[in-house]
Amino acid sequence: MAPQLTSRRKKGRGTAALTWLPLIALAIFVLTPQLSSLTYAFFRSDGSFTTDGLTGLSESGAIVAPLIRSLGIAALTSVLLVCTLVPALVAVHLWAPRLRGVLSIVCTLPLVIPAIAIAAGMTTVLRGLASNGRGSLGMEINLLLQSENLPLVLVGTYVVLCLPFTYRSIDAGLASLDLRTLHESSASLGADLRTTLVTVVAPNIRGSVMFSAFYTFALSIGEYTIAATLSINTLPVFLNTLSDANFRGSITLSVLLNFTTWLLLAAATVGASRFDRRAAKSAELPAAPTPTTASRKENQLV
Repeated sequence: MAPQLTSRRKKGRGTAALTWLPLIALAIFVLTPQLSSLTYAFFRSDGSFTTDGLTGLSESGAIVAPLIRSLGIAALTSVLLVCTLVPALVAVHLWAPRLRGVLSIVCTLPLVIPAIAIAAGMTTVLRGLASNGRGSLGMEINLLLQSENLPLVLVGTYVVLCLPFTYRSIDAGLASLDLRTLHESSASLGADLRTTLVTVVAPNIRGSVMFSAFYTFALSIGEYTIAATLSINTLPVFLNTLSDANFRGSITLSVLLNFTTWLLLAAATVGASRFDRRAAKSAELPAAPTPTTASRKENQLV
């Protein structure tokens, strides 16, 4: 028996080692370019530490405008997507459950449409608006959408790009709730729909909402294709332009941008899992015992 147990243990260890090989290969594939960029950004060829890339960025001051523009676009996109998607999904779950399939198809369509195709479509629309000439309504809308400080055309486009992933997250959070019972209980207490959304529904899906907001922010602040096609100087576009004059500075900025994106996604994942665990624990707590008919009569007699 002992030799058989030993052989089984060896086979089990070999199988466990094989299951780790794909993860190790994926880690090497992902981390090797990042570590190489990090080494080039902060170390010279002789191995000495340097901050020339950061110094060049801070001294030029050209990074300020693209950074503020990208942060504003990312923040507005996150808020707009969450504030639009949550009420829409709540309405579908409550009053039109048969439309969930249609909404799912519509929200997942951006997965099969390349970003460059969306950018080409937006370019055609903007040109059509501008073709009406100066002073026309179309030109005013065109200028508003392509405002230098806050280009709303990018906000709308990024909302569409983030729909497939945020829809799945929020829809799964709502599907885990007895939404109709929560709504009817809240309405019986005199709460309107807005109060129900803010005080009842939102706390129960805050993990999904947090993940959606952080994911949208990370994608919006790092997106390059559409911004470059529309000639809007966001942070990734500035990074590409900076590589011609300050290559080490562009690599440093790229490393910092990747680190920020990873940090946001990690915070979203950890925060969502913690909120889900708390919600599960609170759901498992035993309900307070209700008084029986005999105890009620005794209380009335007393």
